[in-house]
Amino acid sequence: MYRRPKFLEVLLDIRQEMAHEVDYDTDLFAEMIRSGRHTAPTRSHSLVLDEEKRGTARKKNAGSGER
Repeated sequence: MYRRPKFLEVLLDIRQEMAHEVDYDTDLFAEMIRSGRHTAPTRSHSLVLDEEKRGTARKKNAGSGER
């Protein structure tokens, strides 16, 4: 049999680690739902920059006639 390239070995290690993390996250989520305990709401994450958010808010207000 041939030996696996180092890249493939590292890739498989990463995939295994990610699979374990997903299992943990899924178990944690299921436990939170079952117990009814939820964490405090935190600031939501967005890919939109703060400046872009302000710009779209201004456009919405300008279009509705409010200032």
